Amino acid sequence: MDTLTKATNLVLKGAKLTGANSNVSGPIENGIAPACRALIAPIEMATGIQAYFCGKPNPLMMRTGLNMLGCHSAEAVMVGDRMDTDVISGMESGMSTVLVLSGCSTKDTLKTYAYLPTMVLNGVGDIASMAKAKEE
Repeated sequence: MDTLTKATNLVLKGAKLTGANSNVSGPIENGIAPACRALIAPIEMATGIQAYFCGKPNPLMMRTGLNMLGCHSAEAVMVGDRMDTDVISGMESGMSTVLVLSGCSTKDTLKTYAYLPTMVLNGVGDIASMAKAKEE
C-alpha cells in the first residue's frame, strides 16, 4: 500500500497527525527538497484534519529546550537559516536571533517578513570569527 494512502486511512481511523516541523522545503546538495510540511499536506487535504507540528516554531518546544538547558530566554540565542521557523521561534520565545544565509533564507527573503532577526550572518562560521575578534 502506498505510504500516503496508508497514512490517510490511519488518520481517518483516529490516528493523530503530527509533524516534526512546518518546513515546506529544505536545502540539499543540488537544490531543494520537500520537507515535513509539504509531505504532510496531502494527508491534511485528503482527511480534512490539520497536523500538529511539535518542532520549530512551536513555543512549547522552545520553552522545553530552555528549561532543559536551565537558562532564561534572555540568555539564549536562536541561530537558524529560516525566517519562517528559526527566527520566528526565537523571537516568540524572547530570544535574540541570528539568521545565517547558508540555507533557505536570503537577504531578499528578509524583505518579505514584517519582523527581522537581531543579526544576519553569512554562515555559522561567522559566529566563531566574531567571538574570536571580540576576544582580541
